[in-house]
Amino acid sequence: MDNLPSYLQYGAEKIVASRNVMYSPGDPIGDAPVSYIVAGLVKVQYPMRDSFFTLWLHPDSVFGLIEPLAECGRLCLVQPMERTILYQWPLEDFFTAAGVSWELALLATTGLTRELRILNAEFGERLEHLERSKR
Repeated sequence: MDNLPSYLQYGAEKIVASRNVMYSPGDPIGDAPVSYIVAGLVKVQYPMRDSFFTLWLHPDSVFGLIEPLAECGRLCLVQPMERTILYQWPLEDFFTAAGVSWELALLATTGLTRELRILNAEFGERLEHLERSKR
């Protein structure tokens, strides 16, 4: 782990054991809501109307940005599937780190885009259902 990117100096390392739930839908965002996976595998499950949408996140993935930006509780279940090493930031410190690293900013944008597509599809379907029921 000696060759970690320099922007990780703004975060704090956290090691999470396999199968420990990090957070569930409705949980508060906490003090360091944004995470970057250094090593391991993380399962992220978004509850949908009748099921879950699952994302499998690998090293170099950023997650946990939507909720602090939306100022809401957690929207998904996050669970490492093996021993996982993360770097975590408070939102302002993450912005500092992303501001000095285009690589981190790109990873964050990619993660946000992926998660927003999932949420947009689910909410779009729910809105369409509401519109049909009004007719």
